[in-house]
Amino acid sequence: MKLPKGFGGQGFSGMLQQAQQAMARAQQLEEELALERIAIDKGPVKAIFDGTGQIVSIKIDPSIVDPEDIEAMEDLIVSAVRDGFTTATDARNARVQAIMPNVPGLG
Repeated sequence: MKLPKGFGGQGFSGMLQQAQQAMARAQQLEEELALERIAIDKGPVKAIFDGTGQIVSIKIDPSIVDPEDIEAMEDLIVSAVRDGFTTATDARNARVQAIMPNVPGLG
């Protein structure tokens, strides 16, 4: 049986150790991300997300609360939530990719 390119050299124990280190770092990263704060400012709507993409808080300027135009406020809220989630998950994915071991087949 032919092993995948880049698989040899360190042997199975070395690959296993590398994977275990990556898992420990991933757990630590999750804890760090939960403490991070990402601010999204859409003018009268401001939102705070943690690094995992969970919304922490949302603030709405009372001056934009117009009973005749609730749709505009809803659009601002949706936009803030989308931007916050996208920003947080993109940053998270980049950091996860940086700690993944270079092991063939792990992706």
